[in-house]
Amino acid sequence: MNKKQFLNTYKKIDSLNQERTENTQNRTLYRSEYDERLIKDFHYAKFQKNLHNAQQSKALKELLEKDNWNEEDTEKLLSSLR
Repeated sequence: MNKKQFLNTYKKIDSLNQERTENTQNRTLYRSEYDERLIKDFHYAKFQKNLHNAQQSKALKELLEKDNWNEEDTEKLLSSLR
């Protein structure tokens, strides 16, 4: 393969990569704006629920105030976050 063919091959590869990135950039994550809003609202509500549950949990507050944790405390923490 001579130098000219070698450079042309690189140009072709670059053009293919540019086409591929243009195609992936144009794809949308959501089918519609309504779907996007619905999914984001759902995740926000789920976050708010988990935050509220964590703030109201007496067991979690006790664990956070405790200095030395053992295996049982770790299991309590994991079960309270489920």
